[in-house]
Amino acid sequence: MKIIDNNGRLFGKISVIDVLVVAVVAVMAAALYVKSNQTHTGTSVVEETIAFQVLVEGVPGYVQNAIQVEDQLYDKVYESGGPLGRVTQIEVLPGSELAEFDDGTMALAPVEDCFNLLLTVEGKGLVSEGGGYTINRVYDLGVNAARTYYTKYAEFEGTVTRIF
Repeated sequence: MKIIDNNGRLFGKISVIDVLVVAVVAVMAAALYVKSNQTHTGTSVVEETIAFQVLVEGVPGYVQNAIQVEDQLYDKVYESGGPLGRVTQIEVLPGSELAEFDDGTMALAPVEDCFNLLLTVEGKGLVSEGGGYTINRVYDLGVNAARTYYTKYAEFEGTVTRIF
């Protein structure tokens, strides 16, 4: 009696291809079992609360009224990572802009019906050993970063002035 006959059957009863398929499935099942029962040795990363302040200059009264404490703050360009944090405090300052006077000097002058806002925002992120801040694990946060931000009811230009 031959081991493999003319029809490609092992001992005339089972196909060689069937044996190979069963062997591959058994090897894959064993590999999956071993992989799922290994202990994970990676380090865990803990997110910290990062607070930062955003200065919003020269907004009209209706924008000032549209920004509320507890609003979620988003970046207009970077929308896929979720909110950067929530507004925890709003300081309303008189509106001003740099003006040139008749004598050639320049100074901050008050602007009628405009306000400067100092928003304090808290979000979750990572703090690197070198002092870098990353919100939502992908959004790099830095002082003097001027961006277009928005909340549920307002859109405005703001500059990060402080991170703590």
